[in-house]
Amino acid sequence: MKNQRFKRGFTLVELLVVIAIIGVLVGLLLPAVQAAREAARRMSCSNNFKQLGLAIHNYHAAYNQLPTHGTGTQPGTPDAYFRPSALGNRLRLSMLVPSLPFIEQQAFWQQISNPNMQRTDGTVQSPPWPAMGPTPDDIQYIPWATEIPAFRCPSDPGFGLPALGRTNYAACMGDSSWDLYFGPWNNLRTTQSNAEDARAAHRGFFKPIDVSRFGDCLDGLSNTIAMGEIITDLGDNDNRGQVTESAANSSAPGISLANIRNNPSRCLPLLSFTKYRTLR
Repeated sequence: MKNQRFKRGFTLVELLVVIAIIGVLVGLLLPAVQAAREAARRMSCSNNFKQLGLAIHNYHAAYNQLPTHGTGTQPGTPDAYFRPSALGNRLRLSMLVPSLPFIEQQAFWQQISNPNMQRTDGTVQSPPWPAMGPTPDDIQYIPWATEIPAFRCPSDPGFGLPALGRTNYAACMGDSSWDLYFGPWNNLRTTQSNAEDARAAHRGFFKPIDVSRFGDCLDGLSNTIAMGEIITDLGDNDNRGQVTESAANSSAPGISLANIRNNPSRCLPLLSFTKYRTLR
C-alpha cells in the first residue's frame, strides 16, 4: 500500500498576513495615485490659463484692444440691464465670448454670432435667437448651456444642475462692482458723473463695457492680474460658475453680469470679491 502524500496548504494565519500586506501596499499606493492625478489636473488647469493668456494677446494683436468684458447687443438703459431678454444680451457677455475664436472654438463662435432657432428643450425658437444670443441667463439658448473644457478646472467638482455653462476663470475688473453697467462716459446710457464713479471703481485689467489696451496697464503687464481662478456655482441662485455672465464672471459661453440685484451673493464671482484658490 502506497503512502499518500498530502500537499500543505495555506493556513488561516498565513492568508490573513498576505491580505494585510496587500492592504498596506494598496494603502500606500492610493495616495500616490491620487497625488499624480491631482498633479495632472493642476497641469491641465495651468495650461487652460496659459491658453487664455495667449488668446488675450492674440486678440490684442488682431484688434489693438483687449476682448471687451461686458459686450454684446441691445444696450438699453441701466434700469433694463438686469432684465432678461430674448432679443439681445444687453451687453452682458464676458470677455470669454470674443476670445472663443482664439482658443480653437471657431465653430462655437459661429454658432453664437449667427441667428439660430434651436432650443435646449428640443423645440424651435420663434422668432429665432438673435446673433450673439439672448441674455446669458436663458437656459433655452444652447450655447449658454454648453460647457467648454478649456474654461473649466478639472479639480472643480461643480457639475450637474443648474445647467448653464460654467467656468473657473474670472476676469479681473478691479476693486468694486459699483456701476459696472455704465461703461465709458460718452455712452448714451449713462452720465459723465456716473461714468467717473465707475472709472474710479473699475481699476482692473478688464474695465466693464469699455475698451482696454495693454498700454492702459501703467504698472506693466507682468505686474497686473488679468484673470484668477474661482469656484463654480453652488446652487440654482448662485451664478459664480456661469461662463456667459460678465458680472457674475463665471458662466462659460455667455458670461453675464446679470441679476446681482436679486441675489447679492452673485457679486462674488468678481475677482475683487472672490476667494479664489490660486493665481497662476
